[in-house]
Amino acid sequence: MDARDQLPNSQSVVVKSAQVRNVAGGYHDHSHTTTNVKNIQIANSGRHEMEALLKHVAHGALHDSAERGPDAPKCHPETRIAVQMDIMGWIEHGERDDAPRRILWLSGPAGSGKTAIAGTIADECHKKGLLAASFFFSAFAGSTNRRVSRLLISTLAYSLIRHKSIVGLKEAVLSAIEDDPIIFERHLDQQLETLILTPFYNTLGRSDSRQWPGVILIDGLDECQSRTESDIGPGGYTRTAGTNAQKEVLSVLSRVCADPRFPFRVIIASRPEPVIRQFFSVSPNNVLNIFLDDKYDPDSDIRLFLTAMFSDIRRRYDLPSTWASKDVVEILVKEASGQFIYAATVIRFLGNPRLGPPQQLLTQVLDWRSLNDSKPFAPLDLLYDHILRTSPDPLLAVKWIRFIHNHHSHSRDAPYLKCVLESYTGETEHVLGTLTSLIELVDKNRKPSFHFYHKSLLDFLGDPARCSDLHVNVTSVGRFRGERYYHTLQGRGHQSDSYISTNPLRHDFPREFCMNLAYYIDPRCRYTSEDVEWWLTNAAPHDRNIRIPRMYASIHDQCKWYHCLPACGVWRKGILQYCREYGWRVPTMKQLLRDRFKKIDFDPSTPEQFPLQRPGVESAESISDHPMTDA
Repeated sequence: MDARDQLPNSQSVVVKSAQVRNVAGGYHDHSHTTTNVKNIQIANSGRHEMEALLKHVAHGALHDSAERGPDAPKCHPETRIAVQMDIMGWIEHGERDDAPRRILWLSGPAGSGKTAIAGTIADECHKKGLLAASFFFSAFAGSTNRRVSRLLISTLAYSLIRHKSIVGLKEAVLSAIEDDPIIFERHLDQQLETLILTPFYNTLGRSDSRQWPGVILIDGLDECQSRTESDIGPGGYTRTAGTNAQKEVLSVLSRVCADPRFPFRVIIASRPEPVIRQFFSVSPNNVLNIFLDDKYDPDSDIRLFLTAMFSDIRRRYDLPSTWASKDVVEILVKEASGQFIYAATVIRFLGNPRLGPPQQLLTQVLDWRSLNDSKPFAPLDLLYDHILRTSPDPLLAVKWIRFIHNHHSHSRDAPYLKCVLESYTGETEHVLGTLTSLIELVDKNRKPSFHFYHKSLLDFLGDPARCSDLHVNVTSVGRFRGERYYHTLQGRGHQSDSYISTNPLRHDFPREFCMNLAYYIDPRCRYTSEDVEWWLTNAAPHDRNIRIPRMYASIHDQCKWYHCLPACGVWRKGILQYCREYGWRVPTMKQLLRDRFKKIDFDPSTPEQFPLQRPGVESAESISDHPMTDA
């Protein structure tokens, strides 16, 4: 009889140095060991499966990895307390909510401290035995395995099987790898099913789930650049590869969280990039979104951080208590605009002994244009550079940003600016859609908005030593602005319907456009008398005494004393024809001659001093010359 028949509950028999003899029909076992151990086979073979798993783990992506190191971003003590309490409350007591949600999306602008918060939450959960698994993506990591999604599920599986409280999970996962050794090459959905879901379901009931860790944390999803390392390539990742990888990860996590048997909550921290925003917008009922805005009072936390760091620098360098006064702290808090990355970078700069004493460096920080040579904000610049280059047309995006920032203060509303900037509907999303960690495109009410999260972004773009080939000089910005106003004029505000549709109480696009055209007119463009007539018709009647003289002065501003640009002739002729028709006072020949050699500026506070004047405006000087008869 086969020995295995004597052991019906065994899968195998392991016999070492066995000697079997038949003596008088008897059975004598003289082996050193004869064992029936089901687990020995699993343990022996499991060693190979574990080795295979470890080859597909992104070791540097773990929250406590050596790659992230002890200096990985963490919240400074006593800062970000409110947001940490919100997150930990959801982790520990979220099931008590009226509508429990399985996914928490921590989002916010670049540099607002998402990774620091995620790292702090991971540490806190680890101390409390609540952290089931973590994965910290990083586009700036030296190795590519923290930039790809291929290793996500296997890394999570590795972290999960290390928890002894989840009885039987390790054996089940290793057995799954033995059954399908190439599981790591399959798509994420299949990896999730084979390496996590099925093993979990097969071990349910073997241990008390109340003793299990409760949260899986994934940070920097927006920095996932592709599915595999080969997709990144020597030329860098492509936007499409990153977008597809991020969507695959979101789809997998959403699917698993929809299953009531799955015992974990999932935290995803990322910038509000378009593909991620879109994904969560269609499934809001299962997602709790925490956005790092003014609700969490970042200024107070930055103030606390800076005060503590300045105290530390004072002690280290034996500086007087008057150094880095409260006024200095307030200046830096204001400059930070709620972004911890700015404050942290300033402190790192001040603490670098190679650059000089901190007193001198702080002076440089406060006079920040002098920092071009030393480039102390290299980490911040790298972040800005990386984000800006995600736009399909980075230079155009920079022009848009500079246009929006430098635009006349009376027209900062996004619907108006979109009408001027867009050459086709939807161009805003195309040009700036990937930059929403730097500039807000919609407000809390989903209305168009242009809000810069970082004041230092504008300093970066204005300094060619920092932004390199992304720099667009003032002249180019001016030409771009003039071109946009010219094309909008040629289309007679063709997108004003979009403006009105997003602002139903606003029907003043033509008036507002005509008001601003005088500031941004480009006399190098080819205008027609019809353009002038349309502008005069739509200029606001109640302030034409300001708008018309301003345009008359502006269109002449770039002309030479010996030659006027063609556009100047078209506009001045049309304006003078209109003014004569309505009884305005027009410039005399003497005033015209003076205007050629020394241009007469228009001051809206003293319109009576300008030679072109609406009836009823008192003149400060008597007019003795005859009006000029030709423009």
